[in-house]
Amino acid sequence: MRGRNRKRKNMVYEAMDCCDLKYPDNHFDVAIDKSTIDAILCGDNAYLNTALMLKEGQRVLKEGGIYIAISYGKPATRSFHFERPIFNWKLNQYVFYPVNAKDEADKEESSHYIYLCTKQPGWQEAYRQNFESEIIKLILHEKD
Repeated sequence: MRGRNRKRKNMVYEAMDCCDLKYPDNHFDVAIDKSTIDAILCGDNAYLNTALMLKEGQRVLKEGGIYIAISYGKPATRSFHFERPIFNWKLNQYVFYPVNAKDEADKEESSHYIYLCTKQPGWQEAYRQNFESEIIKLILHEKD
């Protein structure tokens, strides 16, 4: 990507663990997740790692900042991750259907879902009050 964008002098590329971001609190206006949640949910300790990733996303966003998740996952399989009590988001959900779908099944299978999570005031308190119980549930593989 550095090579492809060498003319864009302000572009910065860094590699790091999305569950342990090396940025300070309240640093970004926007964070974009292009199917990272989908990839994490395919791995070991999926719910726990998803919660840790979203916790880091919330932490590095400024108040009023927006976490944008672009996913193939339908709201029934994604929304509850954003709605855990350790987060203090205002969640809006959108679906984008493909214009060239062959039929309803193809339309449903090929849709993209957009989850816009706006960081609300009081996020630290929600996190502090609920972190321990939520993480214990996730470690024990309890589902909501």
